[in-house]
Amino acid sequence: MPSADPKQYTCEIVFHSATNVPLADLNDLASDPYILAILQPAQPGATGPNTPQSISYRTPTARRTLNPTFNARWVVSGIPASGFVLVLSLRDEDPGDRDDQLGKAVIRVPDPDRDRDGGQSGARELEEGWDSGEREYKVHKRHGSLRTRAGTYVAKAITRGRVGHRVRVLISVRVLGLAPRLDGEDAGRIYTLGPHTFVRHFSPLATHLTNVKSFIANRLQLTGPVPAALRHRYVGFKPFVKAMFRARGIEGILLNRALHKQHRAIYKWDRNTIWGVIGDGSSVEKAFQKEHANGEVLQTEKPDETFARKFLEMTAYGMEGRIFTYVIMLDGEWRFTETGEEFAIQLLSKHTMHADVAVEIAYSGEFFVRRVRRPSDTAHAQGGEQPPQIEDGEQASEADHPDPSSLPPSAYELVIDNDSGTYRPSKDLLPTLAAYLSRPTNVGALGRIRAMDGFDERLKRWKEQRKEVKKRARGGDKVRGAVRQASASSSSSSSSSSSEDGTRAAEGVSEDAEAEKRRLEEGHERRAMAEDVQRAKDNKDEDQAAQDERRELDQGRG
Repeated sequence: MPSADPKQYTCEIVFHSATNVPLADLNDLASDPYILAILQPAQPGATGPNTPQSISYRTPTARRTLNPTFNARWVVSGIPASGFVLVLSLRDEDPGDRDDQLGKAVIRVPDPDRDRDGGQSGARELEEGWDSGEREYKVHKRHGSLRTRAGTYVAKAITRGRVGHRVRVLISVRVLGLAPRLDGEDAGRIYTLGPHTFVRHFSPLATHLTNVKSFIANRLQLTGPVPAALRHRYVGFKPFVKAMFRARGIEGILLNRALHKQHRAIYKWDRNTIWGVIGDGSSVEKAFQKEHANGEVLQTEKPDETFARKFLEMTAYGMEGRIFTYVIMLDGEWRFTETGEEFAIQLLSKHTMHADVAVEIAYSGEFFVRRVRRPSDTAHAQGGEQPPQIEDGEQASEADHPDPSSLPPSAYELVIDNDSGTYRPSKDLLPTLAAYLSRPTNVGALGRIRAMDGFDERLKRWKEQRKEVKKRARGGDKVRGAVRQASASSSSSSSSSSSEDGTRAAEGVSEDAEAEKRRLEEGHERRAMAEDVQRAKDNKDEDQAAQDERRELDQGRG
């Protein structure tokens, strides 16, 4: 990269705390506050043309307090010297359908009022070593809900002033150093560098509908940037799909709202949600900086086993034949849930729902994890450690290990595909997906990452084998819990195994699902091939409404 190119930096943003948060619960005289931050460059043209103009971050929720402490750390790279704008929404986590808005703050970094450059009229620029220190910013309650504002003043009167009303947030920003140099379309991009965070959502709705012990929706933050080539827009192969994404017309609006509501229900934040940072919070950016030192891509040290182990833990080490539906968002957030007949395919396995009806994503499909078979179990038992034999596609074991956590990540492989009808990721980009996931700072510590086309015959055979493993592990041929969805916009009803009628209903739904599955399989591949031929045309969306949508999307990024 020529030296004349504008400098870009890696910045650490820490959300320390907030004070006098508006009251949302009169019973406890408290709130469950968190901060949702949206970052965009101070100059919209400072980032690459193929990247969203904003990225977001959510702190964990602080429980039953009006003076929360977060100490949440966010590391962002690719920041231009002119800085960035941080839009903060202070919210109250609500057990209902929507969270309450408590207030809003817009912060410019560097601050035009506090960071004057040698007394000049303009604000200074970022540079190596720049540190704002802890700064207090006012949160404007006029952007909050009327209910929380009224509740705060009522509580202040009841407590004789113990509840304050001057809301402030405490934040610090410092420059960690120059951003890693990236080439081609990846150059000039703003992206989340770290730390690796994970979230596990335990959805009561999904657990009830699927009749399983516990349904978990997962989020993992991968190290950015997501390769610019991994960018897929929904394929508008039917009129209702375009209407759904655009929220146009009665049917489109209803579908759009229904999917947003399903997403909020499945990825619901509540008191049972688990949020955490994987390993040393600073290890990710250190490794990435070293990998791209002086603009050169260098060989890194040992891949991050901690992150790979957490991924294996969240996927239950692939035991009992588990298969997962996933989407990877443009900001590198990996969302996935277990899928299968007992997980209400019509409701929960839709990539559109996982993506929260996002117009564009990085990649989507299904994946599973399996143990790699070693060539000699005897040698392993005698302490003769040998590397996994994974060059042959059939060298893998579907048998569960009695203590899977005792094995190193290299004993497992990830098999991931592009089986997604809505976004239809290009199979030509499967190697790019594998290379991204194989980075030492992502899940490169696994024995192998195998990216395969969804129509690969070997992959189909492996999935069928895993379905048989699941049936044996979970009670034979009987499907526990099934959900029937009468139409695209109707609500789902679940069967109950607690009564004879419920059992018959579940069996009836299972039979219907099998029949529907057979009908779909007969025409699926033929339709998919025809749609692939039309893929380019579908993605171009020549109609005027699509062109208006694209224009609105581009303006929104600015």
